[in-house]
Amino acid sequence: MQHYMYILIIARGYPSEKYKMNGIFEFDQAKALVNAGQKVVYAAIDVRSFRRKRKWGYESFVKDGVQIEAINIPCGRIPKTILDRIRIIALKKIYKRIVKKYGVPDLIHAHFINSGYISARVFEGSGIPLILTEHFSGMNKNELSPYLWRLGKYTYSRMDQVISVSSYLADNIKNKFGIQPIVIPNVVDIQSFSYKYKRRNNNFTFVSTGALQYGKGMDVLIQSFYKAFKGNKSIRLYIFGEGPERKNLEILINRLKLHDQIFLMGLVDRKEIANKMSESDCFVLASRLETFGVAYIEAMAMGLPVIATKCGGPEDFVTNENGILVPVDDIDKLKEALIKMHQNIDLYDREKISSSTKKSFAPSTIAERLIEVYKDVLRKK
Repeated sequence: MQHYMYILIIARGYPSEKYKMNGIFEFDQAKALVNAGQKVVYAAIDVRSFRRKRKWGYESFVKDGVQIEAINIPCGRIPKTILDRIRIIALKKIYKRIVKKYGVPDLIHAHFINSGYISARVFEGSGIPLILTEHFSGMNKNELSPYLWRLGKYTYSRMDQVISVSSYLADNIKNKFGIQPIVIPNVVDIQSFSYKYKRRNNNFTFVSTGALQYGKGMDVLIQSFYKAFKGNKSIRLYIFGEGPERKNLEILINRLKLHDQIFLMGLVDRKEIANKMSESDCFVLASRLETFGVAYIEAMAMGLPVIATKCGGPEDFVTNENGILVPVDDIDKLKEALIKMHQNIDLYDREKISSSTKKSFAPSTIAERLIEVYKDVLRKK
């Protein structure tokens, strides 16, 4: 008797040595489902530009136990509507190959609105249940472009189930399109991020990670830190990441004379970030908009309490037991949170923060929740 389901995942690409984050959210879920005993074929339709070096055309291989069937078409900057047409043709072609090799799937699970749209176009009327997980932060904006509005209107209503990675995003989709998604967070690869006992000393270290771009609010964090701790050299802030705002942030740090308290560490690997986190007392990120917020989860997996903004993702998992939530772009409220964290750090149980985070976001937990959704959708068909 067959106990597994055959799931076809439609993705933007797959993670490679060169592009480790390409399709990472889709791939982590695929891996979790395979480890939970499901049959998964991972269809990657990669239409990034020529500059993203990879093999053109079809590819078929197994990565971390996941059967990948990819089609790579270098497109780059062409109009979105034309890009979608190319994706639709590509999906039809690769689906034919997949059916020939593995048979017809029990259900199709697309990730992100573009993959959902092409899946709705290609598989409508096929009788195969369609599921979409929405991760795209663009759907969190108050005003959607006409293009995104058209995609959302066409796609969400044609899905048997829409999943959102946060409550905030789910509410936005419901308010705009009248579809109520269920909330299942991303799988977070927290193998590198584990609790380590930290001996308290007289120094206090805040750590932050994120692209140095406007959306991550590093400018707000630096100004709040200045108001809270200027001149107290026993309190430091280490910021990991790179991006277009680096020069402006350097100027701000120098203008506020914080060069011996705030350090821009650049882009480093996860191991180095994990090492710094294990020596730190608190993680802080003042994002202006997050669909989910992987960086917070990684820090909490190490047992760090966090200071987060009410920016769309963290509201689902930041509690009084593991951190503090502050409004977006509020320098004074963030200053107060920094001071409060410094004064009350011993009230946080690092080991408990780590274990509850790992339990909530472990691949096996997310896979179980997805399998329940799949079974429910198949029962209704």
